[in-house]
Amino acid sequence: MRLLLFVALLAASPPPPDTMDDLFVRMRTAQEKVRTLEARFEQVKRSSLLAEEAVSSGVMVYQQPDLIRWEYLAPDPHVILIRGDAFSAYYPQLQKLKTARVARLRHRLFNFIVATEPLEKLKSHFQVELREGGDRPTRTLVLTPLTRQIQKTLARVTIQVDKTSFLPLELLIEEADGDSTRIRFTAVTVNRELPAELFRLQVPPGTVEETYAPGGR
Repeated sequence: MRLLLFVALLAASPPPPDTMDDLFVRMRTAQEKVRTLEARFEQVKRSSLLAEEAVSSGVMVYQQPDLIRWEYLAPDPHVILIRGDAFSAYYPQLQKLKTARVARLRHRLFNFIVATEPLEKLKSHFQVELREGGDRPTRTLVLTPLTRQIQKTLARVTIQVDKTSFLPLELLIEEADGDSTRIRFTAVTVNRELPAELFRLQVPPGTVEETYAPGGR
């Protein structure tokens, strides 16, 4: 979830930035122009606990400044809603609603990806590297944790960014235990008016609510 709003960095197509600082200036400028954003996603999860890859798909919806709806449509429908640092997940087949607060460091990482967190602050926790894509039409941002506390759970985060549009083409989250999650975005729509109901969870009577503290700092 902490990486989801990177899709809000849609802009016109200026010349590719020469440095990481240039890239983040362009990203911040682009983000300021986005009020709402919708995208389809495909998520591929690899885990030592799974005999094969777990593939899921759905729709992500964002509204400025900090509302996001991450809805899985297949194979197991459920909805995740983030409002600021408040996290809710509704599983209709289980009739469960889980709520939590987004961990402080994850929230900072999230802000970095949407170009609202100063790079200097994040560098105290992550090494940030900008790689060229060669002949590929992408640039790659690699975030590698520096502190032992983060390294216990997270190995690195890799973000593929289109060189001209600044659209995120793909996210790869690699965990310390070897598990990984790859997310690809398609069919992006920007600045369409969205109904307020998208950012509310209406759960039926009898739903069991659980509060938990996600990992991280």
